[in-house]
Amino acid sequence: MKTRADQPPNPTPDRYHTTDIYLGAYLKARGLRLVDRLLEGRRVTFVFEDRADRKCLVQEFYADGMVRANDFIHALQDLKAAVYNL
Repeated sequence: MKTRADQPPNPTPDRYHTTDIYLGAYLKARGLRLVDRLLEGRRVTFVFEDRADRKCLVQEFYADGMVRANDFIHALQDLKAAVYNL
């Protein structure tokens, strides 16, 4: 059972999973490290190394959090490349 539509349950407490590419790009732009990506049918799950402030970063994202445009664009391009290279 999924806990949220965009986030399957975390198999380990030190990892954060999301299927939302824009949330993933925001987290990457804010410094979370992408450690894996999982292909589940047609859906890709991005797996990040979790850290103490990740919950706050997710809340910031949904509350119109801001990052430098170049950081976000580069993070988004990195995630798209990771998807296409599966």
